[in-house]
Amino acid sequence: MGLLIAIIRKRQLRMMKSTAEWQLHLITQGIYAAQKSANDLLQVGTDYESDSLIAKKLQQRQYKLKLVEEKLNEKKSILETQIKEYTEEMQSCQSMIDAHIKDNFSYNIAA
Repeated sequence: MGLLIAIIRKRQLRMMKSTAEWQLHLITQGIYAAQKSANDLLQVGTDYESDSLIAKKLQQRQYKLKLVEEKLNEKKSILETQIKEYTEEMQSCQSMIDAHIKDNFSYNIAA
């Protein structure tokens, strides 16, 4: 019975890990997009005087993009930790599976 539970749990962990990896991929793309937008705003902002209304709005937008980038980085680190945990638990399940297979299919030869 433990063998079946370990196999099911490993499969479930593999799906959870796959979902987390996809989310990590999307967050990484979001971070790069936010960085690119912030850099573009910085380049556009140099065309205006620093005390103009447009330059101040661009600075505000750049600040908001930096905040978004920080939040995405926090989510990214959480997902990376979850992926490591999933991997470790999958290894644990695999060792349980290996132990059950070894126990079930080993033959004792009486001497």
